[in-house]
Amino acid sequence: MEQRSFKKLFWPTFIELLFFMLMGTIDTLMLSNFSDYAVGSVGNANTLIQLFAVLFLVISNGVAVLVSQYLGAKQEKVALRVVGTGLIINVLVGLILSTTLVLSSDILLNLVNTKPEIFTDSKTYLQMISLSLIFVAASNVMTATLRSYQYPKFITYVVITANVLNIIGNYALIYGHFGLPRLGVYGAALSTLIVRGLMMLAYAFIITKLIKFKLSDLKLDKQQGKQILKIGLPSALESWTYTIMQAVILSMINGLGSNFTIARTYINTVFAYIYIFSLAFASANAVLTGFNVGRRNYDKAFHDTMKIARISFMIVTFVTLVLNLFSKSIFGIFTDNEEILNIATRVLWLAIPLEFGRGLNLIIIQALRAASDTTIPLVMALFSMIGIAIPFAYFFGIYLGLGLFGIYIAYAMDEVIRGLVMLYRWMSKKWTTKTEYIDQMAMKNI
Repeated sequence: MEQRSFKKLFWPTFIELLFFMLMGTIDTLMLSNFSDYAVGSVGNANTLIQLFAVLFLVISNGVAVLVSQYLGAKQEKVALRVVGTGLIINVLVGLILSTTLVLSSDILLNLVNTKPEIFTDSKTYLQMISLSLIFVAASNVMTATLRSYQYPKFITYVVITANVLNIIGNYALIYGHFGLPRLGVYGAALSTLIVRGLMMLAYAFIITKLIKFKLSDLKLDKQQGKQILKIGLPSALESWTYTIMQAVILSMINGLGSNFTIARTYINTVFAYIYIFSLAFASANAVLTGFNVGRRNYDKAFHDTMKIARISFMIVTFVTLVLNLFSKSIFGIFTDNEEILNIATRVLWLAIPLEFGRGLNLIIIQALRAASDTTIPLVMALFSMIGIAIPFAYFFGIYLGLGLFGIYIAYAMDEVIRGLVMLYRWMSKKWTTKTEYIDQMAMKNI
């Protein structure tokens, strides 16, 4: 792998993430013109969907790591076997989650203290989007595969096309154009459902052409399934812990009132444009780390990751400062409610420590996963999110009465402390002993 390979991975991944975020922003913007309450409804529903959808990461993270490592070890047949096994397992998980969310929507929305004025729309959106999880499950494995094979630009093409279709679908279905009924939140959900189905079909076509994936590769290999779960389960549990933390804190925010719930949705929409830089750096670096680990080139994996973490920090800090300078105008795109604007612009300054910690976590943790070192990130996530984020969110936000500002102080504390611990783990180089199974496969002449 030459150094320029990082750029080939980074830019398509960044553009893909940018347009993926734009899809959510367009939904939020179009719904904000329909109603601020509609935005709060979608924010509540999406938090619950994420709580369950992170289970897809069990498989997609495992597939991404294994495929990169096996390609680095020049075992392409085993890599295809991993892809087929991952697709079968993730689609089954998607079916189970979709059914569970549709049937238990009332219970889940009550658990996060959803206010009556946004309950009906939250339920509508939650049930409709839940149906799309089967498409998301299959797509996650296929996009993880394309990144590992260094074909991220094709994911970008699909995401850009999906954004265009989603805008047209939202325009037609939210507001009732082209002779279609005015459906509001239901229309936004229906548009997303259709677009996600089309995206899955596009990815399926691409992997059959680019990596020569065939229906005969779609088999459940028990050995590879176990290895996928061994790598993916800790990282997914870590992500699930994060989403559980978000759901618990969302209940606190909902208790403060609908304006705080709505402000949170707008804040997270803007924050997304900060952390996509770190996420793109982390995703590209993880593929190269897995490849270098497969080749047993640990020094290159170590130094490349440290360099990328430094570059990411500088870029994220710059973007955060720029967004803060124009925060009033940015949030003004979504709403003219002065209370919501004041809450959101105040909280945005906390993006500086928050995104420093989050960037460090994303890059180092994904590098550790690519080296099959997944247990320590999970242990630290459980300690930090449950032991720091949740209690301090209550202490600052509710007990001291700092509201959303206090809650985001707790988020920043969690990310910074956890990020520094993960950096220490990476620098210890204990992760270099976690991939013996690659040598075992090579000895079997597979």
